[in-house]
Amino acid sequence: MELYPKKVYSTIAYYRLSKNDCSTHESDSITNQRKLIQNYASTHSDIELVGEAFDDGYTGTNFNRPGFRAVMEAIESGKANCVIVKDLSRLGREYIETGKYLEMVFPDKGVRFIAINDDVDTDHRSQGDDILIPVKNIMNESQCRELSKKLREQFRLQRSQGEFVGAFASYGYCKSAEDRHKLIIDDYAAEIVRTIFSLKMQGYSQQAIADSLNKMDVLPPAEYKKSSGLRYQSGFKSTNSSAWTAMAVRKILTNSIYIGELVQGKRGTPNYKVKKMRVRRQEDWVVVEHNHEPIIDELAFQVVQKMLGRDTRTSPKDETVQLLAGLVFCPACNRAMCRRVVTRSQKKFYYYVCSTHKNGKGCSSHSIPQEKLELAVLHAIQGQIKCVVEMDALLQSVSNSDLLAVKLKRMDIMIAQKEQELDRQETFRMKLYEAMTDGLVDKEEYHQMRTKYGQKIETAQSALAELREQRKQLEEESAPSRAWMDQFLQYKNITALSREVVVTLVDKIYVYEGRRVHIDFSFRNQMMETMDLLNSVQKEAI
Repeated sequence: MELYPKKVYSTIAYYRLSKNDCSTHESDSITNQRKLIQNYASTHSDIELVGEAFDDGYTGTNFNRPGFRAVMEAIESGKANCVIVKDLSRLGREYIETGKYLEMVFPDKGVRFIAINDDVDTDHRSQGDDILIPVKNIMNESQCRELSKKLREQFRLQRSQGEFVGAFASYGYCKSAEDRHKLIIDDYAAEIVRTIFSLKMQGYSQQAIADSLNKMDVLPPAEYKKSSGLRYQSGFKSTNSSAWTAMAVRKILTNSIYIGELVQGKRGTPNYKVKKMRVRRQEDWVVVEHNHEPIIDELAFQVVQKMLGRDTRTSPKDETVQLLAGLVFCPACNRAMCRRVVTRSQKKFYYYVCSTHKNGKGCSSHSIPQEKLELAVLHAIQGQIKCVVEMDALLQSVSNSDLLAVKLKRMDIMIAQKEQELDRQETFRMKLYEAMTDGLVDKEEYHQMRTKYGQKIETAQSALAELREQRKQLEEESAPSRAWMDQFLQYKNITALSREVVVTLVDKIYVYEGRRVHIDFSFRNQMMETMDLLNSVQKEAI
């Protein structure tokens, strides 16, 4: 019979496995940690396992983990007075915080701590442990820091190569079964995305689009992902998670992923210790164009972005905006014109007037009846389409090789001019030294002017490299792009205006005094460039 019975500790086992451990150390699995601790407890009569807690997929750089909180609750309630782990790194990899628990928190609460593989047992602590434990904690933190650096560099490389590294694909896409870093179109969700863009082009507000989708019982993105079997969670909470909102619609309308552009690295943590996500500077984002199959045509996407930036609010009684909303401007003050109604003899007449004048802040009214303006716009669009049809016929009569020859000739002229400019700048810089030795400029002026010409030379070299790259791309071009022309040609039989036609083909409408109307069409620069190119081809043929 023992005079002094051995104290038996009520022990709680704690296991932790981070996402990084999953791919690097199979021995760190929760199952293997449990087996190791249970075997240790079975051979030590002073240890009685009364519970366990674990954190699967949690980093060791902070202690805000559900499993570890359960350990502390067991200690606070008196259920456990001993904590056992596989090794010190399972408790934590942050040197200061881990040391706080080992040196202050556990001793203050009379808690014994055991790390099996590191041979740490605070109930049988030697003087060497005072040095050994902090050293091991520092090594664990250092390992975590180096691993974090490697992972960040690996993610940066993958992003730059167009590999998708997010946990969940954006609505409309899913991860390929063959390659989880490749995005492929989700046919059902992609059709909803196309519907959203189509409704916006027709003049519907974001809220009206959301209401329409809710009436059709279309699941919003988060609920759709969950219904597809994905363990999706979002940091954004809403009062009605199963309904579409105007914000969700706008998020889709502004996401360039739908034109094949992959933007990653928008948000991240400052370092491996701070886990709170922050928005990074735009210059730090990783953007890869034409990375995957697009859902939305790029020109249509640009039109939607233009309209989102305009004041196109709907009236309370309407689901869609007015036909010309956000497009009519006063040429004097450059402010948007607004629609107003005048009632005469119980009949309503609609006019567009300058918003500055309407608010009593100057300018003139520039008023024009809505009906007359819409008719003028229709005739102008019909005329513009007729010009594009004729231009299309001329293009089809000219060979691609003739067009390419003219483009290359122009590019060669621009390259030659830039080369001459670069030669002049380099010559001036070389003569500066002679000017200083001849006493024409002093040393300070010499350094200032040398720096100035050095910057001009760098700018010229950059511009020259860009021109040469453009020429190289021209040589590889099989045929000139007709995308902008197709936007006009699809409406060549137009007899009436629609919101979609107007926002696609018209950029701005200006109403002058005397009801004179001037229209800036979309793609006007491309049209002028094509006309100029055709004229040059005809001159070359003479």
